[in-house]
Amino acid sequence: MNNLPALLLSANSLTLGYLGRFCRAWEESFGEPLLLAAEQHDIGWMDWETAPTFDPRTGRPHLFRDVGASVHAPMWSLGVRRAQDAWGAHVALLISRHGGVIYSRYTDRHHVAAADAAAANQFLKTQAPIEASWARLLGLEEDSLKKETALVALADALSLAVCGELKVPIDFEAPARNGEKLTVHLTKRPGQPFDFTLSPWPFRVDVITMEGEARRLPTAGRFSDEAAMNAWFASPGRVTFQARLMR
Repeated sequence: MNNLPALLLSANSLTLGYLGRFCRAWEESFGEPLLLAAEQHDIGWMDWETAPTFDPRTGRPHLFRDVGASVHAPMWSLGVRRAQDAWGAHVALLISRHGGVIYSRYTDRHHVAAADAAAANQFLKTQAPIEASWARLLGLEEDSLKKETALVALADALSLAVCGELKVPIDFEAPARNGEKLTVHLTKRPGQPFDFTLSPWPFRVDVITMEGEARRLPTAGRFSDEAAMNAWFASPGRVTFQARLMR
């Protein structure tokens, strides 16, 4: 982890719980389907995250970035179906579209192996008509959907940066109020690994505080084998932390 050398974060500690907070604090007000979709966009990963696999190269659990689309595209499709069953078509539509963003934008990661490229393309091909039918059912225009999709993607990227999965400083693309695109710049405060600044500031509040849970890595920073990792994962020991995003 870039910012958290002694900790291994639960991927859900920030990416699920605080995506909605980013959107709730936005300078505009949005409906509940967008807020819920932002919070739950990774619902398809939940089973995978509760049964981590061991990466012998790092001596740690596999990071989500190390798993190919042949593994997670079916999980994402399952997550979309779960979202529809639990919360309806609008939330499921946004979660599906976020998967589309992942598979169409980051082709360097998902098209390395033939099986992964096929799985990513199959997700895009399968979900496109489903997304179109849901949009028609809900009466949602493409411009509105593009904005909501961009907000979920931005909140996802911000949370990954706060978790240390993306190196900062870094620029992100955000949807502006007038429908155009805005570039926002994220940096860390010197000497404060959990404090970040963002400009221009797109939120109604001056500071967004995020709380999360993490597990302390062993002193060596890695596990000797899978059994040791599983014992660590099964133990109740966790620590809480706070990260702040500010002007």
